[in-house]
Amino acid sequence: MLSIDLSGRKAFVTGGARGIGAGICDALAKGGADVCFTYHSNQSAAKGKITDLENEGAKCMAFQADAVSEQAMASAVEQAAGYMGGIDILVVNVGKNWEAPVAKLSFDDWKNGIEINLHSVYLAIKQAYPFLEAADRGDIILVGSSGVYDGGGGAPFYAAAKAGMVGLMRYLMRETPQKNIRVNTIHPCVVDTDLLRSRYDTPQKIESLAAQVPLGRLSTPADLGNLAAFLCSDLGSFITGQSILVDGGRTIWKKR
Repeated sequence: MLSIDLSGRKAFVTGGARGIGAGICDALAKGGADVCFTYHSNQSAAKGKITDLENEGAKCMAFQADAVSEQAMASAVEQAAGYMGGIDILVVNVGKNWEAPVAKLSFDDWKNGIEINLHSVYLAIKQAYPFLEAADRGDIILVGSSGVYDGGGGAPFYAAAKAGMVGLMRYLMRETPQKNIRVNTIHPCVVDTDLLRSRYDTPQKIESLAAQVPLGRLSTPADLGNLAAFLCSDLGSFITGQSILVDGGRTIWKKR
């Protein structure tokens, strides 16, 4: 029987307390990895996720850190690596989107959106890279968006930043394979999280959104977590440099 075995792996996840990040933390822990994660402000959610991961047998620690602060991220990465004995999986999940068409989007908000959705990605990679390079095998999972393909919703900075993330992945392909580091981007769409339900706040709105998905449901954080765990396992050892849609077919289907 095939199984995903991440025993002995050491994962660092940005934005792991809730939503997609929490689902990825869960899957990595269930595979046997130790998991440290960052969170921005929700200490209650972070404590709850620590309990979940420890119940899976994982060695776990959470760090409150601003994803665009070089000092905060350097400290979190150093502490996580010290606690786990290294880092060989990096999942970059921090991001933020809100409704703001071009006509109403200020330049300051554009810059803030690019900072949280793209600068934070480079910063996490920069800080974790020495540990990934020192590991026998390293994996970088970037959490993108189906907006890379269809423009998405919310604000223009979001699709632009996520497209920039894919460009960064392609650059990393110039150097990471020679260092035995794999890098892939997974692109979620309509994931059933508390953030999504704050925007689609009635059963009717959720039902209408799910009807846009050929598979007939919203995705879940576990859908993204399961793929991340697969890519980091021996089963995914020959996959790198890939952008993978996890959207139930919605992105292409919408174009009919």
